[in-house]
Amino acid sequence: MELRVTTGSAKNKKLIAPEIPGFRAVQEIAKSSMFSIIGGKIERAVCLDLFAGSGNLGIEALSRGAAWCDFVDGTSGSVEAIRKNVENCRFYDKSSVTLKNAVKYVAATDKKYDFIFMDPFYTDLSQKHLLNLLKDRLKENGQLFYFHASEHAPEIKTMVEGSGLVINDSREFGASIFAIISALAKN
Repeated sequence: MELRVTTGSAKNKKLIAPEIPGFRAVQEIAKSSMFSIIGGKIERAVCLDLFAGSGNLGIEALSRGAAWCDFVDGTSGSVEAIRKNVENCRFYDKSSVTLKNAVKYVAATDKKYDFIFMDPFYTDLSQKHLLNLLKDRLKENGQLFYFHASEHAPEIKTMVEGSGLVINDSREFGASIFAIISALAKN
């Protein structure tokens, strides 16, 4: 599987995929769609790439002008791949790479993000607690892009309900979908 940066300062740089069972990269068409929705708001944005895998989404954000990206993944193979990809794209001064469970990372940080990318294994539907924590990690007008299997859309909708987050829209690409999520307005 070939991964590459599609636009920006690292355009056409090849990314290595981690050698872990079940790894699936976000399709290029889905990635392009997400970044066309984000548009110019990516400039100077602070991003969080959870379940980062190869770092594909966060590296694309940095290439398009994001100021910073925190990459978090719970597998050492992924973290190793992300570090190599960040180095290859020369984004080591605009990022951090952390080997940690996503829930533990989010629970321990007080950082706020403009954009959060979340791409867990599609078989992993245990994100309710993480979603509850993420509402406090989004900046005002921040957005969370949650990639999942289209067949799991009802379960994802149920997980988001009551979390302090709301699904604003979604885009489907074959068996994949991403939900565009924001924090509910505080009264």
